[in-house]
Amino acid sequence: MVKIAVVQFHVRQTINDEEADVDANIKKAEKYISEAKDNMVDIIIFPEYFLTGPLADKDHLVDWDHKYVQVFCELAKKYSMDIVPGTIVEGDKTEDAVINSAYYIDNSGKILMDYQKIHLWHPERKWLTRGSRGYQVVKNRFGITLGICVCWDIAFPEVFRELALTLGAQLIIAPTYWCYEDAGEVGLNHDGNSEVKLLNALCVSRAYENGICMVLCNAANDENSDHCPEQEIEHLVGRSKICVPFKGAVAECDHSREEMIMADVDILGITKDAESVYKIRKDWAEGNIHNGPQRR
Repeated sequence: MVKIAVVQFHVRQTINDEEADVDANIKKAEKYISEAKDNMVDIIIFPEYFLTGPLADKDHLVDWDHKYVQVFCELAKKYSMDIVPGTIVEGDKTEDAVINSAYYIDNSGKILMDYQKIHLWHPERKWLTRGSRGYQVVKNRFGITLGICVCWDIAFPEVFRELALTLGAQLIIAPTYWCYEDAGEVGLNHDGNSEVKLLNALCVSRAYENGICMVLCNAANDENSDHCPEQEIEHLVGRSKICVPFKGAVAECDHSREEMIMADVDILGITKDAESVYKIRKDWAEGNIHNGPQRR
């Protein structure tokens, strides 16, 4: 049994040309890590852009020295907890590129995984460079094979086929920064809750169709309301959740406010049971699923 904490985190970010309050966001993150430690949490997860918010046209806030990930390596070691510090917008001096990076850090402070976001949301393509390292998995101290993807990545079933069925992930973690406005004027005219319904459908589907545990950690609106004040830049959807086969969402924020949710999940057991029933991995390996590996 592994205890997972998901922090639907309100990012104090750039509004009306004020600087993102990175230090305040780090201090608040540590408070959640401390609270999680008191609740014997094993893995804590934060959302995409949780330190700065999106950084379009704010190049001076890009972390070219990779200093922020080191802060969370120290916090992981201090609290003896595995941490996924959402995503950090970092610069690659060799490639002169700005990358949206997600890390898995174990309780010793060691970085086990560095994933660079591949599927950039349309506006992000103006200022971010697509990750070039591909998808990867690692085995953590609990014996769980896990992968990370970020935000718009989750829209594509091929990503989960790669992580779960080709690479063997049992747990997939997705930090996101998902907004109502992502549906555009056209989508919102159809349904103002279009993006809420999209997230609710995708997360449960991905868990069932791949026989995995899926964790979505989205950012939040302000700490006290379900919608941002008028001066906020975007209206975040929230709806963070932990989903597993057979049960669907075992913990979730059915709102967009800031909150930490926790759940004890037998990841190894429930994914094994899902495979024994649905045999998705077996059929994939034997070439019985469309576009899967072919029999030799």
